[in-house]
Amino acid sequence: MSGENTVVPETRKLKRPVEEIRAELLVDADVKEQARLLQISVEAYVEKILDYAQHPQKQMPLQITLDGDLKAKDPKAATVAEIQDHLDKLISGEVIISRAQMRDGFSAGQGDDRYKAALASDAVLKGAPESRGGTPPPQDPQKG
Repeated sequence: MSGENTVVPETRKLKRPVEEIRAELLVDADVKEQARLLQISVEAYVEKILDYAQHPQKQMPLQITLDGDLKAKDPKAATVAEIQDHLDKLISGEVIISRAQMRDGFSAGQGDDRYKAALASDAVLKGAPESRGGTPPPQDPQKG
């Protein structure tokens, strides 16, 4: 008997009637969008919301999906190996996080080109070393 150790959570009384909250959630644009993203009906999503509102101690189910099954559902979803590869590229510097990452002196000649490629732009950002063009910084008039 698998159900004999199951604890039935107590129902929490909500501040407003459940029917009133349900009606409000069913027409809420955010709730509709979340249901669409989760690929379930708005009605089913609202019932889940109400269930968790009435049973706050209830544990949410954890769903583990194998990489193959995940790719079959959504070819754009990243697998564990793809995420690890991306993290390795971040660590190695192959994927640029910021211009400061490239201004360490160890990648002379590559930094600016790699940064511009990451931005998909040839524009030099205001304040970047290249934008100064070798001219001295403006003098503070108060210091003379």
